[in-house]
Amino acid sequence: MIDLVIEPRVSKTWEQFCAEAPPYSIALDGYVEGPPAFSPTGPHANFDHHAEVDRLSTRSTCMQVYMAVTMGLFDTFSMDGEPHATMYINDPDQDTCLSVWVLRNHKQCHGLTIEKPLARLLIAEDIMDCTGGAYPVDPTRASMRKQAWIFEPYFDARLRRQLHGMDAAGMRAVIDEVGTRIDALLAGQGEEVVLDTRYEVVGGGAIWRLIVEHGAHARTALLDAGVRAYVSARDNGDGTWTYTLGRMSPYVRFPLVPLYRALDAAEIAAGGLAGGGGSNTIGGSPRVGGSRLAPAELERVIDATLAVLP
Repeated sequence: MIDLVIEPRVSKTWEQFCAEAPPYSIALDGYVEGPPAFSPTGPHANFDHHAEVDRLSTRSTCMQVYMAVTMGLFDTFSMDGEPHATMYINDPDQDTCLSVWVLRNHKQCHGLTIEKPLARLLIAEDIMDCTGGAYPVDPTRASMRKQAWIFEPYFDARLRRQLHGMDAAGMRAVIDEVGTRIDALLAGQGEEVVLDTRYEVVGGGAIWRLIVEHGAHARTALLDAGVRAYVSARDNGDGTWTYTLGRMSPYVRFPLVPLYRALDAAEIAAGGLAGGGGSNTIGGSPRVGGSRLAPAELERVIDATLAVLP
């Protein structure tokens, strides 16, 4: 039995998760703030690549889950000889959706070869997610158009600004629809959509750009435009903002950890909540409550922080 618990925008420490979640619990893609972890006491597991990791080296959550499944996860997560686990998530993004599908359909993950559609989907999502979508790909390739169709339910919700306040039922609907589309792909019935890579530069500094993403795949066009560091801004429509901070690799001089700290301090000064953060190549504003910083204030904080860094 593989169950799913959805708690929107909830995040816990590894210690909290192990103390509070029942035995046979698996945290996915940011539900636990911290690197991948496993405890045989319980057992409990965390698959993630957002915090306290080198993101390019850690790989995506779905690829971690796939490797764990093929290397014996359900030897431990089993009861009466049958796979047994409860998954915990706080967001229905592409990586989460595919991770949930892999755990629910673990038998299909054994014996994959590169020509199988599932193998190609896992590899493509791994590359795209570990780079935050900012990877140079040809948007006209059939494989990318199929991948875009699979995750279209999530992209639509994000562009319609529904994620900020989406409840558990809404997230479950997105995950289930994505799962249905993965099943269709594997049955040879996958469809394609055109990738929308439109974005607008609305500000930034000498080495970074402040952008608004108008298309679901805007970040795939950033490298071609020479953008190596960016902040993507999304107006939540309630006086708060969602920001994604990113750089193409650790080799780009746009150090995110000091920026997370500076922006958290600015949030507190503005009467908001701290909690922004992420990995060394991509992160963002607090998931709970969003950011109270307007784009002009965010620009000021980032440029002031960069000016005093070595």
